[in-house]
Amino acid sequence: VYVDSSSIRKAMGGGDSLPGAQKTFPRCMVAFRRLTLRFLRCITACCDCCLNVFDVVIRIVGPVFIALALSIIGFVTYTFFTVIFPYHVEVGWHPILLVNEFLLSCFLVVNLLYNYAMSICTPAGQPPAYPDIVDDDCEQGVEAVKPKRCSKCDRLKPARTHHCSVCKRCVMKMDHHCPWINNCVGWNNYRYFCLFLLYLALSCLYVAISGYTLFYQSLFYSRKRRRHHLEWFDMQCVSFSWLIAVSIFAALCCLGGFHLYLVLTNQTTIEFHGNSRRKSEAKRRGDRWRNPYDLGCSRNFEQVFGPNKFKHFIWMMPYMAKRPTGDGMYFPTVCAMET
Repeated sequence: VYVDSSSIRKAMGGGDSLPGAQKTFPRCMVAFRRLTLRFLRCITACCDCCLNVFDVVIRIVGPVFIALALSIIGFVTYTFFTVIFPYHVEVGWHPILLVNEFLLSCFLVVNLLYNYAMSICTPAGQPPAYPDIVDDDCEQGVEAVKPKRCSKCDRLKPARTHHCSVCKRCVMKMDHHCPWINNCVGWNNYRYFCLFLLYLALSCLYVAISGYTLFYQSLFYSRKRRRHHLEWFDMQCVSFSWLIAVSIFAALCCLGGFHLYLVLTNQTTIEFHGNSRRKSEAKRRGDRWRNPYDLGCSRNFEQVFGPNKFKHFIWMMPYMAKRPTGDGMYFPTVCAMET
């Protein structure tokens, strides 16, 4: 005997309950998805708003960071020339040593301030407007691949160019936006930024070595045991300057070492993160990935500091050295060099 299950459900009065449940469940899922999407959109909008506020704050406090940096440099320089150097004269250093110390100190301070000023005042490099390039190509009858266009500033976006959310413009070969110079670090001022880090590290090391004796005496010698009397204020200036110099030098060992690696491998800070991800993905696939702009340490060095020989150290004085070749729009690659 065959008994239909639907007839049994109708006889029990529950024939329409199952289709109603089947219709209600999809509606609940659709409503849940819509609420989830709205929630995610609200979170995204809040994050974008916070990032915009952060960018504005970074732009506003930039001059404050510059004033703070100049104040620290001025304080340590004042301490060296008014306390440490006169102390070396008082203890009887040889005149030749004193002259060399004075000249070396002036050389470090002048180059430090020069490269810092150039890092601040030199524009990082902005690509040309997009319509100008397209019109020139059309006039010349060039049929090439359509260049990339920035959707935010409506300018040409060549390789290695990124849009800075703080400066609100595209920067050629952008490395990062530095609040200490209130400027982007890019194609035009990257060598000044690297030289500023170099001279800052050398100056801090110089102050730490030359002021170590006075710093040691200020901590472990009583006033009666000191061979040369110094005022309390002078000793505090020496102690504070020595701690600042050592702290900055320790920080620059990490930051400067990282940028030295970037220079020798022809990468920027932005490209470093992307290249690390691509390298990891290629390693998981069993492939080998190479940075297309890595031309070797010597050529990579010339890409930043210009065609100047490293052993001549003329690259340390950018006002005398040759400028880097190129325009920031096109960069040689490994494939192009091999062909």
